[in-house]
Amino acid sequence: MSEESIIGEEHTLLIKAVKGVVFVIGVCLSLFHLYTGGFGVVEAYMQRTIHLMALMILAFLTFPTKKTWSARKNALIDISLACVCLIIGVYLLIHHDRIVGREWYYGPMTTGDFVYGILLMLLLLEAARRVVGLSLPIIAVFFSIYALLGNYFPYPFTIRAPSFPVFLDHMFLTPQAIFGIPTGVSATFVFLFILLGSFLEQTKGGQFIIDFSMALVGRATGGPAKVAVVASSLFGTISGHSVANVYGTGTFTIPLMKKMGYKPEFAGAVEAAASTGGQIMPPVMGAAAFIMAEILGVSYLSICVAAIFPALLYYVAVFSSTHIEALKQNLRGLSADEVPPFWVTLKGWFHYFIPIIALVVILMMQYTAFRAAFISIIVLLVVAQTRKISRLNLHGLYEAMLDAARNGCVIAVSCACAGIVVGVLDVTGLGIRFVTIVTELSGGIYPLALILVMIACLVLGMGVPTAPAYIIAAMIAAPTLVHFGANPIAAHMFVFYFAVLSAITPPVALAAFAAGGIAGESPMKIGWTAVGLTISAYVVPFAFVYNTAMLGSAPIFDILKVSITAIMGVTAVAAAWTNFLVAPLGLIQRLLFATGGVFVIIPEGMTDIYGMGCLAAGIVLHLLTVRLSKRKAKIQPAA
Repeated sequence: MSEESIIGEEHTLLIKAVKGVVFVIGVCLSLFHLYTGGFGVVEAYMQRTIHLMALMILAFLTFPTKKTWSARKNALIDISLACVCLIIGVYLLIHHDRIVGREWYYGPMTTGDFVYGILLMLLLLEAARRVVGLSLPIIAVFFSIYALLGNYFPYPFTIRAPSFPVFLDHMFLTPQAIFGIPTGVSATFVFLFILLGSFLEQTKGGQFIIDFSMALVGRATGGPAKVAVVASSLFGTISGHSVANVYGTGTFTIPLMKKMGYKPEFAGAVEAAASTGGQIMPPVMGAAAFIMAEILGVSYLSICVAAIFPALLYYVAVFSSTHIEALKQNLRGLSADEVPPFWVTLKGWFHYFIPIIALVVILMMQYTAFRAAFISIIVLLVVAQTRKISRLNLHGLYEAMLDAARNGCVIAVSCACAGIVVGVLDVTGLGIRFVTIVTELSGGIYPLALILVMIACLVLGMGVPTAPAYIIAAMIAAPTLVHFGANPIAAHMFVFYFAVLSAITPPVALAAFAAGGIAGESPMKIGWTAVGLTISAYVVPFAFVYNTAMLGSAPIFDILKVSITAIMGVTAVAAAWTNFLVAPLGLIQRLLFATGGVFVIIPEGMTDIYGMGCLAAGIVLHLLTVRLSKRKAKIQPAA
């Protein structure tokens, strides 16, 4: 046998061995989380250790060091780093009782603690680089350097820097940093919801979403774009990740929109915007919502209730823009033979509503989201077996668990990396310092402070998934808004909303980049078009910070009043941006619609009066202009 053949055979065996290890770890980890979901978690630090270290091993085995390298070259590094993660995990489990029983900062740290702590931080940064790109590790490194050298920074950025042993102790051996709340949420609620989404996908849930959306709105004006909006909002409740949403539905909807006459940048923007909004659409809102509930110490149901109206406004903005664009371009809907019949679709797929209804009911019964997710998984597995189209065999069961573990890598690693930033804020008191910085820069002016926080959230979210973007911004910026007098839930929803919007806000817009690859168009064009589609959504967080009726915390009459005026405002801003209503708008009409729309979105009595006046003037002027144009069109042929 030649040397090349021997090398080739060894390489094949190595790849098979790695795939086998990935399969075993993925399935066992999913079973572990199912067990803890049904029978209760183990001690918090141990739960987080098992969860994070297992998923870091998977991250190194499934995300290569460099995509341009050969599989053999990658394997040498990937397997080595995975083995180091295994050693660190075993070390933490062996020394678990000593670690959780010690007094923080009074260890002292052993040589093993010191060495493995440094290794874990370096490995975590490398794992984050692989799964989410460079942005998050760079932020974590910057905050770490700032923590250690902050006493050399000029005022007002000066902090009291801890010694390196205290810094490392806090990062590695306490439940306040790497193994803090973000990792804890990933190890409990989030993984089970990812598993629920994987089982839905494996039982053809994705096909149900597409068929249901097609049957619901496919024949309407601009039907393909509306299918994208509906499908992405539904798919988003499963995946809770904007990029995953784009790939999950965009591979179908973007080509369909292009085929029906939409420009590539508009088709990509609709998908990116709709997919991004899935993270704020209850009942499943992605990892950040669970983390918010944990930080605020409220039930997940409370977060869902607060998110309902902002989420609906977001989708009204996207839906209005797509409808007006379709009217403007005279784009028809799909024909009857291109759309599945609604009642036939509902009859064939109605069993998929059962686990979602079960999830909502269980949450309303005040069970934890952790237990609700577990029960919903069991219900889904039972009802899936009642139909041939969704029935799971053993292979499908294993594949769903393996997919959940792979998808969990992204959330776990990014949450743990964001935990480094959280640890820095905790050990240095930087969060309190940020309040001082914003207060000084804004001069104590509340609206200016809100704008500064918005910019901070959008910048921190550049190239970073929503969960870590929210974690970082929530720990830094939310206390600032509370200091200015904002309701705590409103403050966190403000931060969360803009962390979500960062996925479509250029220059680094993850959802736009994903849509760009499918649409064959520049991600920057798609990003700016998506911002235009959702421009009124950038006003909504300012509105609910001033009036929490938009978050459901008011009498029903006030909520209805705010809802009606806000929907009118969002639609008016969409018309102004798209430059069309019944016919093209003139400059003055656009200004009236834009100004009036923003005013009525803000839930105050005087702003509603001003806004309604502007909208009334804009509508009257527009109708007069349209009538005048029609008269001129009739007169011209006669002349």
